Amino acid sequence: MNGLIQRHRTLGELLAELKARLGFVAQGPASNNNNPLMISFLQEAHEYVYDQLNPTPMRKKTVISLEQGSYLYDWHNDTEDENIDPGLVRSVWLIDGKMRIPLSQGISEKDREDEGRAMPEKYDTLNGQIELWPVPDKSGYGLLVEYIACRPRFARSSDRPGVSDRLVLLYALVSAKAHFRHPDSQSVAALFNAQMRRERVRQHENRRYFINGGYRSERTVTGEGGDYRFMAG
Repeated sequence: MNGLIQRHRTLGELLAELKARLGFVAQGPASNNNNPLMISFLQEAHEYVYDQLNPTPMRKKTVISLEQGSYLYDWHNDTEDENIDPGLVRSVWLIDGKMRIPLSQGISEKDREDEGRAMPEKYDTLNGQIELWPVPDKSGYGLLVEYIACRPRFARSSDRPGVSDRLVLLYALVSAKAHFRHPDSQSVAALFNAQMRRERVRQHENRRYFINGGYRSERTVTGEGGDYRFMAG
């Protein structure tokens, strides 16, 4: 896991704080009955904030250990326990000792007719798995996969959000307060809006923008179209 995400609190930690902010801790073990609902609020918040901020895609690398005679492997980063979207793979390399050899994508049916074993030269996706050709002739090869990470999983207690944990908590808190008809839901919504605006400004602080083909002015619309107002259901 990268250092930026490690700064964020886990789903389990956010769940505990959300319950505390709602006053459920006083209920003792009975408060666990609300865990599924609270988790759904947090997961919905994570999806919403991630889509709104649209963080810069994160490029990652992982090495998959190959076994002699095995030509199918999962598109999965075992180190970070996350799936890899084959459509977001940038490159695939074979590691043999100190050598790194790029693999070309695409395995034809004619290739598959050759059942010999040798150092893999090509890769493809077959039934959702990595397919290699030729079949590895020995163990010890490594498959270096460079890819763009999707929105991180946010389902287990140890999972961390891919965006500000404070924004995720505030959005979930507003949703929960509106659901339980707490009178201060709108004041928390105002705090969320303010924090979201600050985060968007911070995103652009260190970026440079270049204009091609002439000047175009852009306007930012605020108000009902730009803020987030929550109503009790």
